Amino acid sequence: MNDKPLIVHVLYRLDTGGMERIVVSLINATCDRYRHAVIALSGFGVLRGEIENTVTACVSLEKKPGKDWPCYLRLWRALRALNPDLVQTYNIGTLDFAPIVKMAGVSRLVHAEHGRDATDPEGENPRYLRLRRWMAPFIDRYVAVSPDLQKWLTERAGIRRSKVAYIANGVDAAMFSVPRVASEPRRQLGGFAPPGTVVVGNIARLDKVKDQAGLLLAFKFLREKAGHADCRLIIVGEGPQREVLERQIVQLGLVETVRLLGNRDDVAELLAECDVFALSSIAEGMPVTLLEAMAAGLPVVATDVGGVALVVEAGVTGTLVLAGDPPAMAEALRAYVEDATLRRQHGAAGCARVAAQFSLNAMATAYATLYDGLLGALASAAPARALSGLAERKEN
Repeated sequence: MNDKPLIVHVLYRLDTGGMERIVVSLINATCDRYRHAVIALSGFGVLRGEIENTVTACVSLEKKPGKDWPCYLRLWRALRALNPDLVQTYNIGTLDFAPIVKMAGVSRLVHAEHGRDATDPEGENPRYLRLRRWMAPFIDRYVAVSPDLQKWLTERAGIRRSKVAYIANGVDAAMFSVPRVASEPRRQLGGFAPPGTVVVGNIARLDKVKDQAGLLLAFKFLREKAGHADCRLIIVGEGPQREVLERQIVQLGLVETVRLLGNRDDVAELLAECDVFALSSIAEGMPVTLLEAMAAGLPVVATDVGGVALVVEAGVTGTLVLAGDPPAMAEALRAYVEDATLRRQHGAAGCARVAAQFSLNAMATAYATLYDGLLGALASAAPARALSGLAERKEN
């Protein structure tokens, strides 16, 4: 019999994305301490292969678009079958399942907030705020991945401060230490980016919240108004905005200088072939791809949203610009395109910052402390309840 506690992670879909990458990393980093299982409401993507041999189970509930009421019953059944010690749900898409978790007999529930989407970038949607307040009694602890989200949960969503923990995202910096000689051909990008060109990289889901449309405009300004026609832009990721972005690339005349590479499993190698990383999001929690890019030794130009300023030290590891301002982003990129020394200095500083403050080990340790505290409280409460019951029987 396995006596390690079972943690079940419930998320909307396990596919390419920063939050999903954190789930996979957390599972693999703590599998010696806990058993893990994943329940995905709408199925699995490529990341399933990275946990297939680690988890107890991967369950897809095949949720239909919109309100799929039978899905609540399927979750209840899945949890009853797995019988977890603790459940962790992620983001707004799973929040309304909190009562079902408790109805299934799970004593401990953690809910993690990793960021907001394009429809509610400031977190002011009244319906979502009401939902968070209604679900609060069912949730034992909230995890916010940035101080910005932590403050918003307590001050705007009305969650009791003692229930909200801040745990920063973390990455394994060693995975992104891929050496490259600048004068040698880029193996991943080939003739698209010959030696001498400066490559700007963006890795993100193709979604409105990531604002790659604004990044394309910034790149257009960089090439034409700033006079840097030798630049290239790669965007790694997949999502609902692909067709829109493809049309925009044609309209802007960037077909020869921009590549949408889709989902890739060689992210570390691609980052090694970039010279600067650009993050153009209009809302973020603490973006994992930003940590990965800094771990790869890249300077970053990023929009000052969410927890980004906690990661990027302006003027030391990168440059912060306002969201939705392509000319400002183009100007910030220009500084790095024109100064290889600045690229190296800020890139090295960013790599050191990630290793010191945003390591995978630190993140895994923080989650283990949270889990053990909740499970320990549950275990210590059990003998007290048993003694209380015994006393009541004697009195009767």
